[in-house]
Amino acid sequence: MSHFICQTCGTQFAESEQPPVRSPICEDERQYVGWDGQQWTTHNALARSRHNEVRQLEPQLVGIGAQPSFAIGQRALLIHSPDRNVLWDCISLLDEATVAAVKVWGGIRALTIPSH
Repeated sequence: MSHFICQTCGTQFAESEQPPVRSPICEDERQYVGWDGQQWTTHNALARSRHNEVRQLEPQLVGIGAQPSFAIGQRALLIHSPDRNVLWDCISLLDEATVAAVKVWGGIRALTIPSH
């Protein structure tokens, strides 16, 4: 069983034997799905072809995103403060190197997933 990830929107779905029939996010008329239709990957396959880049953008702002870019190119922002960190948005690939980098910055106290 695998947690399938939509290659268009980057959303990970519940563990299953087969990929989902569709991604509800990709069914939104504002979302573009390529000519080849809905495509799926897994965390392990994604980790073999990509890694996350974690870099400081501003004194209290860290960007986290997949390289090469994946899905819609989303990236997360870690907003750093002395007593708490907030992760704004999320990413499709979470690996041990990314977890270790976030821990160096003090971990995550809260997570926001903005609605687009």
